Amino acid sequence: MNKQRIILFIINPVSGNNRKHDIQAELKRLCNKYELSPEFMETSGQNDASKIAEAIKTHYPDTVVAVGGDGTVNLVASQLIGTDIKLGIIPTGSANGMAFELNIPNGLGQALGIIARDKVRNIDLLCINKNHLSIHLSDLGMNARIIKRFDQEKIRGLYGYARQFFKELKSPSRFRCIIECGSRKVRKYKAVMVVMTNTHFFGTGAVVNPTGKIDDGKFEIIVIKPYPWYYIFHMFVAFFTGNIHRLRHVRIISCKNAKIKMRPAQDLQVDGEPTGEFNNLKISVLPGAIRVIFNNQENHLFVKS
Repeated sequence: MNKQRIILFIINPVSGNNRKHDIQAELKRLCNKYELSPEFMETSGQNDASKIAEAIKTHYPDTVVAVGGDGTVNLVASQLIGTDIKLGIIPTGSANGMAFELNIPNGLGQALGIIARDKVRNIDLLCINKNHLSIHLSDLGMNARIIKRFDQEKIRGLYGYARQFFKELKSPSRFRCIIECGSRKVRKYKAVMVVMTNTHFFGTGAVVNPTGKIDDGKFEIIVIKPYPWYYIFHMFVAFFTGNIHRLRHVRIISCKNAKIKMRPAQDLQVDGEPTGEFNNLKISVLPGAIRVIFNNQENHLFVKS
């Protein structure tokens, strides 16, 4: 008789649907269906990283599953770098960009079915200023300010984000940035937003990085330059058709490490979490840093990369 896989679920109890029902009971029921052995830990916002590390030592799981949004995924991923333990995701947060990237649907049953299927791939991560890990997407400027205000608001979900988005869209602030990428020529831009990622999608499904690959040892810097108000429609269409790289107001730079200088200082968000204002960033890629479980059953951009 085969030994059951031990699955350690890291649950963010205040994330989205997790507050609405007994999620542990439902996961136990589903694990029994798929012949998985579940263990549980809930985050509290206090010393969560060290608690996850201790839970991993205690249970020695085959897979650690982040049950929450992108912030929970980031927290779990940080404890799995350099190990053979797999990362699974059950998306329940306000922002589920990495789940979208890996083609993992909402819903406990479907997501756990993908974890049971156990299709695995090594992916790259980004390290920012040596102390911020990014598994999905980080950016400076417009979107980071939206997320900062969204984090401070009591109105959550897509409506809350959209409300902040349209506030920012009326008058996006410009800044100057200087980008050094390896031995290439230093580039100077005026920008409203700078994105650092090796994934493809925003959590909304908009394609911000159509040319990148999640496992090629490189990442992309996407510079969105100031644009006239009447260009907004073209931007939306390009984002949702995967053609943003063709716009004259967008530049995409592929590199293994980079330095970015901003004037004035800009807000930075990492995987949906505001981290403060910065004048300078150093970004490097961590090739093949973790193993993730993904859904290979659909015609998805990630699967084709």
